Amino acid sequence: MRKKLFCIAMSMIIILSAAVHGDDKILVQNKLMEVNTADKVLKSTTFTIDKDTAKKIAKHHYKKSKLTKFEKYKKMITHLGIVSSNNEDDFVTIKKQPEKKSKTVGYVPNEKPVIIIELVGEWYKVKSGKITGYINQDNVTVDDEVENLLLDNYGIEALIKVSNVKLRSSAKNTDSAVGMGYKGNVYPVIGFSNDYKKIRIQRTETIAGWVSIKDVDIKILWDSAMTKEEYDTYIEEQEKIQEAELQKILNAGMQKTGDPLFDTISALIAHNESGNYVAARNGLPQFKGETTITVGAWQWYGERAHSLLRRIYTSDSKKAKQLIKDAVSGNKKIREEKTEELCREITDSSSWEKRKRNFSKEELVAIKALLGSSNGVSIQNTQAKEDITSRISVARNTYKLTNPQLIAYFCDMFWQNPENARTITKAAIEHFKSTKKLNEEKDGLKVLHEIAMKNSVLGKFLGRRNYTYSVCKKISKK
Repeated sequence: MRKKLFCIAMSMIIILSAAVHGDDKILVQNKLMEVNTADKVLKSTTFTIDKDTAKKIAKHHYKKSKLTKFEKYKKMITHLGIVSSNNEDDFVTIKKQPEKKSKTVGYVPNEKPVIIIELVGEWYKVKSGKITGYINQDNVTVDDEVENLLLDNYGIEALIKVSNVKLRSSAKNTDSAVGMGYKGNVYPVIGFSNDYKKIRIQRTETIAGWVSIKDVDIKILWDSAMTKEEYDTYIEEQEKIQEAELQKILNAGMQKTGDPLFDTISALIAHNESGNYVAARNGLPQFKGETTITVGAWQWYGERAHSLLRRIYTSDSKKAKQLIKDAVSGNKKIREEKTEELCREITDSSSWEKRKRNFSKEELVAIKALLGSSNGVSIQNTQAKEDITSRISVARNTYKLTNPQLIAYFCDMFWQNPENARTITKAAIEHFKSTKKLNEEKDGLKVLHEIAMKNSVLGKFLGRRNYTYSVCKKISKK
């Protein structure tokens, strides 16, 4: 009899506590109903339930109401919207009232989330940080696209919480590991499996893999809205930082030319490529296209690196030879042989890329000595000016780009990978049906950037692409 009563009670609880996903008010009402029903069952005078059975019923009830990690995540994004500017501004304004002429009470960073409170006509009432106000619905994305935008903009992070985990090449556990995710580290989330049991995290620009959602804590990143005073202070600080960064990168003889566009492109590429005059390394395994050496402040690769070193050497061969000799080890005869061999390598015309020529640690030290010499720095500056001028010429003459923002973005892409830069630029022109419209449309740079982000080669370097985009947006279009 007791077992039968327990089954009846359990059936009632299961039916009345069935999961309801909808408006929060409905959820609250149903939870109150569940609690009240449970209390009635436990206190019922119709039949007797012993203490152990009552505990089991209560335990079952509260276990059913506990959210899974996936449900908690979904609940977080249910009421979110992602703001987007109609132009190249870095911020979207929050109005005091739902009308364009209303006072601006806050500034939300572009492509960041806000909490959606309600829809009022054509305006969303939103909350961001301490500020509540209105944003036109044309500037807010809601519903199914929210998650995609968060993923695209690195707006979701995962904390590896239990132990080091293997990053799998696909969402299947049996697939090979492509790297490790380390306990205590936070990584951007770039995808979810169809069943939401696995997430894909980006460990570095070239390493990404799948881990179980059970092994991580998920967090959505927020940039709270600024007040008018905070916004004005921020803009002033950013202008100072940008000027200081430009001056810092244009160092060691690479002074401003007086051409704002040229100087910005030079600083941008130097920033993206490291800005280290004595840099020299062999090809990196994660970059499959690299088969030989990369050198200098603007990271010349392959035959461009070979040509630069040849130019430095021939500018003062006697001094260059001595620098190389001082960098190698061994007795006099061995040092002479090593010096002659490297000097011959630098001055001949054989292709280092085709030969997949790698350099020993000792040879790299010698090459760094050449690069860091007074001639080396001077010639790097000269070479950079010539190369940047050439790339600006390609942008203007080959692709008829007149918008300085587009020219700067193109030059950085071209420096990194000429072939893909051409492909991306042609795709942007086709998107607008003409180069003229690409130059004139207010979202021309945005479209060019979006196409670059989807490119199979340049799209892997998300950090570089986003930084380049942020710099180019600040360039005057005139």
